[in-house]
Amino acid sequence: MNTILKQLQLLKDAELHSNICKVCDKALTLVDQKSEANNAVFKLQVTLYYAEALFLTHQHSRAENLYREALQLRKDQLLKTKNSSNKMDNNLLSNMPSDVDLKYQIYLCCAALKQKQAAGEILQSIAPRHRTPKINMALGNIYKELGMDRAAVASYKEVLRECPMALEAAENLLKLGIKSIEVNSLMLQVTTDIGWLNQWIKAQGQLQLKDYAGALNTYKSMEVNGLLKNNHSLLLSIAYCYLYMCEYDKAISVLQKILRLDPHLLAGRDLLSTLLAASGSKEHIRALELLTPKIDIGLWSAEHWVVLGNYVYSLKKYDKATYYGHQALIMDRKNVEALLLKANALLQIKKYQESITHCSEALQICNMRYDIYKCLVECYIQTNRLREAESMAINACNQLNFSAQGYCLHAFVLLKDPMASSKTIRRTLEKAVSLDKSDSTNALYMLVEFLQREQQHEQASQLLLKRLQAREPTSRLHQLLGDCFINLKMDDEAFDHYNVALNLDPTNQRATEGLNNIGRSLTMSKRDSYYTCVGGETSYCNSQGTNSLDLDGEAESDTESGTW
Repeated sequence: MNTILKQLQLLKDAELHSNICKVCDKALTLVDQKSEANNAVFKLQVTLYYAEALFLTHQHSRAENLYREALQLRKDQLLKTKNSSNKMDNNLLSNMPSDVDLKYQIYLCCAALKQKQAAGEILQSIAPRHRTPKINMALGNIYKELGMDRAAVASYKEVLRECPMALEAAENLLKLGIKSIEVNSLMLQVTTDIGWLNQWIKAQGQLQLKDYAGALNTYKSMEVNGLLKNNHSLLLSIAYCYLYMCEYDKAISVLQKILRLDPHLLAGRDLLSTLLAASGSKEHIRALELLTPKIDIGLWSAEHWVVLGNYVYSLKKYDKATYYGHQALIMDRKNVEALLLKANALLQIKKYQESITHCSEALQICNMRYDIYKCLVECYIQTNRLREAESMAINACNQLNFSAQGYCLHAFVLLKDPMASSKTIRRTLEKAVSLDKSDSTNALYMLVEFLQREQQHEQASQLLLKRLQAREPTSRLHQLLGDCFINLKMDDEAFDHYNVALNLDPTNQRATEGLNNIGRSLTMSKRDSYYTCVGGETSYCNSQGTNSLDLDGEAESDTESGTW
């Protein structure tokens, strides 16, 4: 028996874990056929070697059973040797893993098997005075996932008291609503010596309070001042600030920078693919194609499946996108990007109720994402559940800090509701326009088209002229001005603006249609200039211009990639 134990230790030192499994399998059969008194200690030792080897070879279910068996064997042996004079057995037991160690290994097996309830129960069976920081950290994570916030807070605080540099515990406390001042007080032992830590705690606190602009400035100050320049996790936090502020192009830029710094990094890769697919521009689709995984499929994580899913989604292969999103969720049920990918794909194939389910699940994990609310509202509208759509849009306004995007989403629902008053619609759109300082939504276009629908063309044209003076001209701005001037019987002005619109974007179909609608009052010289501006075409199309209220901003007629 001693020879077997020595050889098992030799195999363990050589990290030949699969060989240990084969030896232990036979050794346990051998020990069960003998009835010597010292077999119990030998069986315990072999069981521990076997359980560890199974765990390291990812056979978690068998490892869990053997660890539980070892725990019981240890308890039985302790009872036998309590009043025994056999010092050898006592010494052997004292050198073996303790009950606490064995229970933690059982927890690791349960966690790997995604048995959260069993994992929590085995850790809770450890007396509080015997809980080490790693046990409290594990308990905190389980409590947090199960929604037991108070218990999670208590566990994380215990971690910080013993290990004040435990940043994940500090971050989770902030996410659970603990103020940054209190978290800082638990970390005083290290914050006084580490300059950037106070700034990091401040930024994390601002992020949890939804002060995204403040958090962004704090994160940037940490990078600009050289404290954490080009740090991956800091840049990722900056990208998420831009995401929550709906500044998607800036978020894409930061995420692409992260991958240039470390092409093998997984964190943020799935989010980048989501934003690239949502953009839909040719440049971003090419970037998304380059992002697709090149490694063996057996090595893929949830992030890899999300990237591939978003790529096929951008190619309008929605059934495949649904499948890839499902594969990602099998690997990580809490992956927000996977939930959003599958929800958007289900929306496109008109499986609205399933899409609603996935959006709702995503909101439980992250309620600060505009794109999730947008998908959910679209599903409600498609199923004629306007009251629920409006309720969700109002909730989005609250959660998005009453941003332009939130008001725009609410206005979109109101425009679909025949019972909504024009006064409410206009007030909501005007609020969205006043908040949209960077033209990140189509609020202005929506307001102008609403005013045109209400026959208030003079007010619509004044809004557009004012925006034209303050912002860089776009094809759609000039096209809408042309529409206003046509309705105001100002054909010359309409012609000029349609011309400019087509110069800025020759594919602007509504500008072309608008020119057709001007009538026969134009001079021949102006008609000639029109033919020149559209590249020598000699015929007009016969379709009439429309006053669409599409919130995607009629991307086919405008090079801007505006959002709601």
